[in-house]
Amino acid sequence: MSGEEVAKPTGGAVRRFALRYWVAITLVVLAAIFIAQNRARQRVHILWISVEYPMWLLLTAMLVVGVIVGLLLHRRRKN
Repeated sequence: MSGEEVAKPTGGAVRRFALRYWVAITLVVLAAIFIAQNRARQRVHILWISVEYPMWLLLTAMLVVGVIVGLLLHRRRKN
């Protein structure tokens, strides 16, 4: 024996890895439930155009628009 200690895995990385997947699975299940419950079509008027889409698609589109606006207006802080 050379006196070197062999590092034993503590399980922390495995636990975090598994937790990340459980959170992802939970979010996918919640999204599927949301889509299933919001299949009703809604009429939206944009200027002179009137369209009809499922509510979940409209909310998803507004989320995407919000993320894009947030990214465009994001200011980086100086350290």
